[in-house]
Amino acid sequence: MLKILINNRSFFVVFLLWLIIGALLQIFYTPTEMMFWVNAHHNELLDVLFKYLTMLGEDIVWLSLLIYFVFKNYFQKIAKLNEIKLLIATWLAKVFISVSLKNIFNLPRPMEVYQNSGREIHLVDGVIIHHWQSFPSGHTLTAFAFACFVLLFLKQPKWGIFSLFV
Repeated sequence: MLKILINNRSFFVVFLLWLIIGALLQIFYTPTEMMFWVNAHHNELLDVLFKYLTMLGEDIVWLSLLIYFVFKNYFQKIAKLNEIKLLIATWLAKVFISVSLKNIFNLPRPMEVYQNSGREIHLVDGVIIHHWQSFPSGHTLTAFAFACFVLLFLKQPKWGIFSLFV
């Protein structure tokens, strides 16, 4: 474990900074303040960017990776299936954790909480807004699991850091 931390320290430093910044935001601002601050700072370019960027949190990312590794191994005539097994195991763990916790907590999403607040909420055209099961964020779990898979199993620290930012 220590070897993994040392060999991938740049990834874990970035992740630690992300956790610290998130914790400080939670300490100094209420969820309502953060939600309306972020929602007020929108523009057309970011609306389009994040409309498609959020798709990276969908399970299609895992399916695409799985197809890639199956074809990579098939065409290279490699008997090694470790990447495929690890990808499937990581995806199944992510799904199990996400579905279990969402059903246990069943917390409202921001739209459910703030829709009757009297404050304007900017919505992005074409994005379906759900109202319940906000915790944990499936997109966040997918992104983090994907970043860890890239970093630890594919041994690509720079791509792991990039996917963590995404």
